[in-house]
Amino acid sequence: MKGLNYTQEFVLCVLNQKPKVSAFKERKVAACLLLSEIVELLRDGTMALTPANRMVIAPVNKAPKDYLVPITEDIKKSQPQSVNNYVRDAVLSVRKRRITRIAQAVCDSLVKDGYLEEDHKTYYDNQTLTDRILKELYSDAVSKNEPSEQNSMLAILLVNSGLIRQIFPKDEAQTVELRLKEVMKSDQYHLISDVTKRINQDLTAIIEAVSFAKK
Repeated sequence: MKGLNYTQEFVLCVLNQKPKVSAFKERKVAACLLLSEIVELLRDGTMALTPANRMVIAPVNKAPKDYLVPITEDIKKSQPQSVNNYVRDAVLSVRKRRITRIAQAVCDSLVKDGYLEEDHKTYYDNQTLTDRILKELYSDAVSKNEPSEQNSMLAILLVNSGLIRQIFPKDEAQTVELRLKEVMKSDQYHLISDVTKRINQDLTAIIEAVSFAKK
Protein backbone atom coordinates (compact mmCIF):
# COMPACT_ATOMS: atom_id res chain seq x y z
CA MET A 1 0.00 0.00 0.00
CA LYS A 2 1.51 3.28 -1.16
CA GLY A 3 2.57 5.46 1.75
CA LEU A 4 2.66 2.64 4.30
CA ASN A 5 5.29 0.01 4.97
CA TYR A 6 4.90 -3.54 6.24
CA THR A 7 5.21 -2.59 9.92
CA GLN A 8 2.44 -0.01 9.66
CA GLU A 9 0.23 -2.35 7.63
CA PHE A 10 0.74 -5.10 10.22
CA VAL A 11 -0.26 -2.75 13.05
CA LEU A 12 -3.44 -1.79 11.18
CA CYS A 13 -4.28 -5.48 10.74
CA VAL A 14 -3.71 -6.16 14.44
CA LEU A 15 -5.91 -3.25 15.52
CA ASN A 16 -8.59 -4.29 13.06
CA GLN A 17 -8.95 -7.49 15.11
CA LYS A 18 -8.53 -5.92 18.56
CA PRO A 19 -8.48 -2.09 18.66
CA LYS A 20 -6.34 -1.73 21.78
CA VAL A 21 -2.59 -1.40 22.40
CA SER A 22 -2.95 -4.43 24.69
CA ALA A 23 -3.35 -6.53 21.51
CA PHE A 24 0.43 -6.29 21.12
CA LYS A 25 1.06 -7.99 24.46
CA GLU A 26 0.17 -11.33 22.87
CA ARG A 27 3.51 -13.08 22.46
CA LYS A 28 3.34 -13.93 18.79
CA VAL A 29 2.07 -10.48 17.83
CA ALA A 30 4.73 -8.79 19.98
CA ALA A 31 7.54 -10.82 18.43
CA CYS A 32 6.36 -9.93 14.92
CA LEU A 33 6.14 -6.22 15.69
CA LEU A 34 9.62 -6.06 17.23
CA LEU A 35 11.30 -8.00 14.47
CA SER A 36 9.57 -5.95 11.79
CA GLU A 37 10.85 -2.72 13.35
CA ILE A 38 14.36 -4.17 13.66
CA VAL A 39 14.32 -4.95 9.94
CA GLU A 40 13.40 -1.33 9.26
CA LEU A 41 16.30 -0.11 11.42
CA LEU A 42 18.75 -2.41 9.65
CA ARG A 43 17.57 -1.41 6.20
CA ASP A 44 17.67 2.33 6.76
CA GLY A 45 21.12 2.11 8.33
CA THR A 46 20.06 3.24 11.80
CA MET A 47 21.25 -0.07 13.22
CA ALA A 48 23.98 -2.52 12.29
CA LEU A 49 25.06 -5.99 13.34
CA THR A 50 28.54 -6.69 14.70
CA PRO A 51 30.61 -9.68 13.48
CA ALA A 52 29.30 -11.47 16.59
CA ASN A 53 25.73 -10.77 15.35
CA ARG A 54 24.99 -8.22 18.09
CA MET A 55 22.80 -5.18 17.47
CA VAL A 56 24.36 -1.72 17.68
CA ILE A 57 22.86 1.64 16.81
CA ALA A 58 24.95 3.12 14.02
CA PRO A 59 26.53 6.57 14.60
CA VAL A 60 24.63 8.37 11.85
CA ASN A 61 23.11 11.83 11.66
CA LYS A 62 19.85 10.61 10.17
CA ALA A 63 17.18 10.24 12.84
CA PRO A 64 14.97 7.13 12.72
CA LYS A 65 11.28 7.44 11.86
CA ASP A 66 9.29 8.79 14.80
CA TYR A 67 7.69 5.46 15.67
CA LEU A 68 11.07 3.71 15.63
CA VAL A 69 12.54 5.98 18.31
CA PRO A 70 11.32 3.88 21.30
CA ILE A 71 12.87 0.63 20.05
CA THR A 72 16.04 2.50 19.03
CA GLU A 73 16.38 3.95 22.54
CA ASP A 74 15.60 0.58 24.12
CA ILE A 75 18.35 -1.12 22.13
CA LYS A 76 20.79 1.70 22.93
CA LYS A 77 20.39 1.42 26.70
CA SER A 78 20.84 -2.35 26.89
CA GLN A 79 23.97 -4.44 26.47
CA PRO A 80 24.60 -5.45 22.84
CA GLN A 81 22.72 -8.65 22.12
CA SER A 82 21.50 -10.70 19.19
CA VAL A 83 18.22 -9.93 17.49
CA ASN A 84 16.69 -13.22 18.60
CA ASN A 85 17.70 -12.78 22.24
CA TYR A 86 16.46 -9.19 22.34
CA VAL A 87 13.06 -10.12 20.92
CA ARG A 88 12.66 -13.14 23.21
CA ASP A 89 13.60 -11.13 26.32
CA ALA A 90 11.16 -8.34 25.49
CA VAL A 91 8.30 -10.68 24.62
CA LEU A 92 8.76 -12.75 27.77
CA SER A 93 9.08 -9.75 30.12
CA VAL A 94 6.41 -9.82 32.81
CA ARG A 95 4.70 -6.46 32.34
CA LYS A 96 5.62 -5.97 28.69
CA ARG A 97 6.04 -2.23 29.16
CA ARG A 98 8.70 -2.17 26.45
CA ILE A 99 6.26 -3.80 24.03
CA THR A 100 3.37 -1.44 24.74
CA ARG A 101 5.63 1.64 24.51
CA ILE A 102 6.93 0.52 21.12
CA ALA A 103 3.43 -0.36 19.86
CA GLN A 104 2.00 2.92 21.16
CA ALA A 105 4.49 4.89 19.10
CA VAL A 106 3.33 3.23 15.87
CA CYS A 107 -0.32 3.79 16.77
CA ASP A 108 0.32 7.47 17.56
CA SER A 109 2.15 7.88 14.26
CA LEU A 110 -0.74 6.33 12.31
CA VAL A 111 -3.21 8.62 14.10
CA LYS A 112 -1.04 11.64 13.30
CA ASP A 113 -0.92 10.67 9.61
CA GLY A 114 -4.68 10.10 9.44
CA TYR A 115 -4.68 6.30 9.05
CA LEU A 116 -6.25 5.69 12.47
CA GLU A 117 -8.70 7.45 14.76
CA GLU A 118 -8.39 7.19 18.53
CA ASP A 119 -11.11 7.61 21.14
CA HIS A 120 -10.56 6.75 24.81
CA LYS A 121 -7.63 4.46 24.01
CA THR A 122 -9.61 2.58 21.38
CA TYR A 123 -8.39 2.71 17.79
CA TYR A 124 -10.59 2.78 14.72
CA ASP A 125 -8.96 1.94 11.42
CA ASN A 126 -10.09 2.95 7.99
CA GLN A 127 -11.81 -0.30 7.00
CA THR A 128 -11.57 0.50 3.30
CA LEU A 129 -7.82 0.99 3.62
CA THR A 130 -7.31 -2.21 5.63
CA ASP A 131 -9.45 -4.18 3.19
CA ARG A 132 -7.38 -2.84 0.31
CA ILE A 133 -4.12 -3.87 2.03
CA LEU A 134 -5.44 -7.41 2.55
CA LYS A 135 -6.85 -7.61 -0.97
CA GLU A 136 -3.45 -6.69 -2.43
CA LEU A 137 -1.78 -9.27 -0.21
CA TYR A 138 -4.12 -12.03 -1.36
CA SER A 139 -3.93 -10.96 -5.01
CA ASP A 140 -0.14 -11.21 -4.79
CA ALA A 141 -0.45 -14.69 -3.30
CA VAL A 142 -2.59 -16.06 -6.14
CA SER A 143 -0.82 -14.22 -8.94
CA LYS A 144 1.54 -16.05 -11.30
CA ASN A 145 3.91 -13.10 -11.01
CA GLU A 146 6.53 -12.72 -8.33
CA PRO A 147 5.07 -11.19 -5.15
CA SER A 148 6.41 -7.88 -3.89
CA GLU A 149 8.81 -7.91 -0.96
CA GLN A 150 6.46 -5.67 1.04
CA ASN A 151 3.58 -8.11 0.67
CA SER A 152 5.92 -11.00 1.44
CA MET A 153 7.00 -9.27 4.66
CA LEU A 154 3.38 -8.62 5.63
CA ALA A 155 2.53 -12.25 4.93
CA ILE A 156 5.43 -13.35 7.16
CA LEU A 157 4.09 -11.17 9.99
CA LEU A 158 0.47 -12.28 9.62
CA VAL A 159 1.33 -15.98 9.32
CA ASN A 160 3.74 -16.06 12.26
CA SER A 161 1.47 -13.98 14.50
CA GLY A 162 -1.42 -16.34 13.80
CA LEU A 163 -3.57 -13.47 12.53
CA ILE A 164 -3.76 -14.88 9.01
CA ARG A 165 -6.43 -17.38 10.06
CA GLN A 166 -8.40 -14.76 11.94
CA ILE A 167 -8.42 -12.35 9.03
CA PHE A 168 -8.94 -14.62 6.01
CA PRO A 169 -11.35 -17.52 5.45
CA LYS A 170 -9.67 -20.90 5.95
CA ASP A 171 -9.06 -21.64 2.25
CA GLU A 172 -7.64 -18.19 1.55
CA ALA A 173 -5.42 -18.33 4.64
CA GLN A 174 -4.01 -21.67 3.48
CA THR A 175 -3.36 -20.21 0.03
CA VAL A 176 -1.32 -17.35 1.51
CA GLU A 177 0.58 -19.75 3.80
CA LEU A 178 1.45 -22.15 0.99
CA ARG A 179 2.50 -19.33 -1.31
CA LEU A 180 4.74 -17.91 1.41
CA LYS A 181 6.44 -21.28 1.92
CA GLU A 182 7.03 -21.56 -1.81
CA VAL A 183 8.52 -18.08 -2.07
CA MET A 184 10.77 -18.50 0.97
CA LYS A 185 12.20 -21.82 -0.25
CA SER A 186 12.81 -20.92 -3.88
CA ASP A 187 15.71 -18.94 -5.35
CA GLN A 188 13.74 -17.92 -8.41
CA TYR A 189 12.13 -14.90 -6.74
CA HIS A 190 14.65 -12.12 -7.20
CA LEU A 191 12.60 -9.38 -5.55
CA ILE A 192 12.67 -11.24 -2.24
CA SER A 193 15.92 -10.49 -0.44
CA ASP A 194 18.00 -12.87 1.62
CA VAL A 195 17.22 -10.63 4.60
CA THR A 196 13.51 -11.32 4.23
CA LYS A 197 14.09 -15.06 3.98
CA ARG A 198 16.33 -14.96 7.04
CA ILE A 199 13.72 -12.98 8.97
CA ASN A 200 11.11 -15.61 8.18
CA GLN A 201 13.40 -18.31 9.59
CA ASP A 202 14.32 -16.29 12.67
CA LEU A 203 10.73 -15.32 13.40
CA THR A 204 9.52 -18.90 13.12
CA ALA A 205 12.18 -19.96 15.65
CA ILE A 206 11.36 -17.09 18.02
CA ILE A 207 7.62 -17.80 17.88
CA GLU A 208 8.25 -21.43 18.72
CA ALA A 209 10.50 -20.47 21.65
CA VAL A 210 8.14 -17.93 23.22
CA SER A 211 5.03 -20.02 22.63
CA PHE A 212 6.31 -22.88 24.76
CA ALA A 213 7.91 -20.75 27.49
CA LYS A 214 6.15 -20.69 30.85
CA LYS A 215 3.61 -17.93 31.32
